[in-house]
Amino acid sequence: MNNFLNSKTKKIIFFIVIIGAIELSGHGIFASLFRFLGSLN
Repeated sequence: MNNFLNSKTKKIIFFIVIIGAIELSGHGIFASLFRFLGSLN
């Protein structure tokens, strides 16, 4: 059980790192949203 929990935690951390990298590169959903809101003004 401990091994299963450990691998699940590693997968979650892995996904967070990938999503964070995409956001920081400027291609994520938050970056797109901020660009859209900026274009309205």
